[in-house]
Amino acid sequence: MIISKSLFKEYINMPQLARWSKNNKDIYKLINQVRYAGIDWATVGQAVEDAVLRSLADKHIASVVTTKRARWNNRYTNYDTETRQVLANNPDADVIYQPGFLYNNMYCKCDLLVKNDSGTYDLREVKAKNTIRKKTKAAPLLEDLIADVSFQDQVLRGALGMMYSGKTYIVHLNKKYKKNWDIDLEQLLSREDVSDELMTKDDIDNKIISIQSDIPLTKPELDTKHPYIRQDHLSYFGTMPAKGSIWKLPRLGAKIAPLYHAGKTMISDLDDLDRDNLRNTKWEKTGVMRYLDLWNQWETVIKSEEIKNRLDALQYPLYFYDYETISVPIPVFEQTHSWQQVITQYSMHRMDADGTITHTEWLIDRGQTENKSLIDQLVSDFGSGEGSYIVWYKWFENSRNTETGEMYPQHQEIFNKVNTNTFDLMDIFKEQLYFDRRFGGSCSIKKVLPVLTDISYSGLAVPNGAIAADLLAQLAHGTLPADQVDTVRADLLQYCKQDTRAMVRIWEEVWKAIG
Repeated sequence: MIISKSLFKEYINMPQLARWSKNNKDIYKLINQVRYAGIDWATVGQAVEDAVLRSLADKHIASVVTTKRARWNNRYTNYDTETRQVLANNPDADVIYQPGFLYNNMYCKCDLLVKNDSGTYDLREVKAKNTIRKKTKAAPLLEDLIADVSFQDQVLRGALGMMYSGKTYIVHLNKKYKKNWDIDLEQLLSREDVSDELMTKDDIDNKIISIQSDIPLTKPELDTKHPYIRQDHLSYFGTMPAKGSIWKLPRLGAKIAPLYHAGKTMISDLDDLDRDNLRNTKWEKTGVMRYLDLWNQWETVIKSEEIKNRLDALQYPLYFYDYETISVPIPVFEQTHSWQQVITQYSMHRMDADGTITHTEWLIDRGQTENKSLIDQLVSDFGSGEGSYIVWYKWFENSRNTETGEMYPQHQEIFNKVNTNTFDLMDIFKEQLYFDRRFGGSCSIKKVLPVLTDISYSGLAVPNGAIAADLLAQLAHGTLPADQVDTVRADLLQYCKQDTRAMVRIWEEVWKAIG
């Protein structure tokens, strides 16, 4: 069995993931769709690699290029052969781009080999990340990156011998850099030497042995060898959790494994002893016990008085608003940094005390590289900042308001007022003041909305935020074909309007329910 870098990384992440990648491509594809939230990381990574190549434009770059047929027929052997031919034919090359090496049944495709002053090659791994370290005092390298570069280092030592320096660098994005007209690649890109932070040869060899023995196992055999701890349900079991399962309990964390191993997979399986084991201060705060108590009542539970007290405290006019953003590795908008969530669209339903509702909205134009006109209109629609501003998951909108106020200091005061006067409609459902089993343990607006109203997202051309963000990014980059712009803009406006309309309808239905 040939062990690729991706297989090695997945195994370290979770043995079951490695097995899915080899034995069930459909499940593995679904897992990746869910865990990457629809983001095309291959395209994202390529954008950063292209930026790195531009930063090396003064160097002699030799690229390894293979045909599609060569890639899929004995692809590991063919790529290794092509790479060695490129090395042999380009002895003066400063950079080898996308070389692939097969050594001792281990295969890796590298981003860059860069020749140093000693005439040997350093490894440069490119990552579309703002940071490559954990947010702790010691700031160690992220575990998935350790596995990634350690495996490559091991293959290169065997495949290149003395041509490889043993130096490993990770090139990543500098979050502190903000775009100011043309991109400054020297400021955008950071490079860190991680050579001293890699796995040992013995550690890698032991993992390889484990992979070779585990991948051929049946799923039950593998699960017995690597029992469930608290992993993601889909990644471990290959299915989404069933309705009414213990995985639907909010924030259960490490408590879920003992229940699972005791055969308690459904909420209805839990007995008084199980509840007593969960009934302590820590787990009470997570909402698990509240959820269980409500679930056992077998009905919709509405805490009318508490909800009414919260809603009565709000001041008219009410502004139901929602943002759509783009977040890209290479900044598009002026004065923004990599992966910043930049407001590129909003929808707002204003409700006055007499019940009058007014809708406003704004969306960027194709190829637009600043959002000042959008923000100016947004601030105008916000009014004086003295009403109540209603969102779903206020951390997101409030964070965008804070960042935008920093980008446009002339508007900072109004954004601060909006944040101060923000009410999170989601809290009514998150805190289980309004409980319904049909929410499935979720407080997502897309789970709450169809239970309380007849509104659905299913018929929309843009059905979710991931697709909206992708289309908005195409608009901003100017890559969306001109003949599609009007249709896409209309679809985006409809989607964002649906979010604020949904909040208004949920608001109305909650009032009806509490009398």
